[in-house]
Amino acid sequence: MRRSWIGMIALALVLQVPGVQAQQAVVTADAPPTVSAVWVEHELSFTFMGVTSHYSCDGLRDKVRRILQDLGARPGFKVTSRGCIHLTGPDRMAGVRIVAALPREATPEVLGQLASDASREQLAARATGGAAAEATAQFAARPRRVDFRSGPTGYVRDGDCELMEQLRDDVFPKLGVRVVEHDIDCVPHQVNPGAVRMTVEVLEPVPAQ
Repeated sequence: MRRSWIGMIALALVLQVPGVQAQQAVVTADAPPTVSAVWVEHELSFTFMGVTSHYSCDGLRDKVRRILQDLGARPGFKVTSRGCIHLTGPDRMAGVRIVAALPREATPEVLGQLASDASREQLAARATGGAAAEATAQFAARPRRVDFRSGPTGYVRDGDCELMEQLRDDVFPKLGVRVVEHDIDCVPHQVNPGAVRMTVEVLEPVPAQ
């Protein structure tokens, strides 16, 4: 009987060690893994076509600019108004031009596209006598999730439902922004409380140690 108790105690001690290791592994797993990434610059135009809400040229520009900041666009990105009919007040065809770089994983496809773009830039530089742009250096990056929630506070309001819906479908995919989950309930000519609930995932550079 005594040997049986000793055996049970020994077994319990052995099982406790993997338990501690597993707990530590769970904590470590919470830290997102790092990947090799590059800055990829995008140039695109976006025209907002809403039924319920309308924006002035400056209002749409400032809203899109704030969203790009939250997505982690590289400092120096540009958002300019375009296609506006009215100089002041809401415009039914307000649009913006976006020139922004966001981190993308350095996959063979992305690196191949960057190499092709760099070759064209070098040829253009030689033809004009200018200096060719340097290749984008790789850096460590990790996934980061960004939540967009509409409410009475914050810059995303319930009336931005159509805008966030169109950005989700027309702009985010082109910027490499992955939509993790979304629950956007846009009803024409109606503003619903909590209409925007969306989570996206982007890459962010890992700070140097």
